[in-house]
Amino acid sequence: MTYSINDLLHGARVMSHSVFGRRDEYSLQFNHEDDGKWYVDFPGWPFDHHNLMMVAGADKLCEFLSDDDRFAHVSVIPSNKPLVKPGYACLIQGEHSLTGGSIYNVTGLEGFEREIWLCPVTLFVLGRYPKYLYIKKNESAA
Repeated sequence: MTYSINDLLHGARVMSHSVFGRRDEYSLQFNHEDDGKWYVDFPGWPFDHHNLMMVAGADKLCEFLSDDDRFAHVSVIPSNKPLVKPGYACLIQGEHSLTGGSIYNVTGLEGFEREIWLCPVTLFVLGRYPKYLYIKKNESAA
């Protein structure tokens, strides 16, 4: 895809907001869209929608965490050190690169013990690739 300077500047503003607006916990929604694919819900995403697609196991995790096969609501706690978080599954970072995304080994989620890949959009959402991601399924918003 070709992006203008304005597109890239807008993208940089969105990313800087993520980096400097870090939170201890994020509430994320994933949508199973009409094309049959899962996407992270990221209002104001400045680039092509397909960049928000969940693939390489992340889509299977969304499916696993969804009650209705349309939405998955998840609490996410990023950390660079191990934490004790009862009720949360832990994703442990493996191989990673700035532009190549990050592989995470999912543990503590009975019935879903496998690796997933998270793309560089993670940098926009969380501002980094944390060593640990603690996730917990939230009740669907009505």
